[in-house]
Amino acid sequence: MKQTAQRGWQFDQPVRKTRPTIDTTTALGSLTVALLAYIVYHVYPLISKGILF
Repeated sequence: MKQTAQRGWQFDQPVRKTRPTIDTTTALGSLTVALLAYIVYHVYPLISKGILF
């Protein structure tokens, strides 16, 4: 039987880290904050002046 070296599950070379990806929760949270900011700065002044409704 051939003698082989015991290898563990760990890699010999460090794995390169990839760029962090934007997950769904972060995307939805950012979209919600952007929509709220749009409403506060653009729509609310029109309502308070009586122009929109």
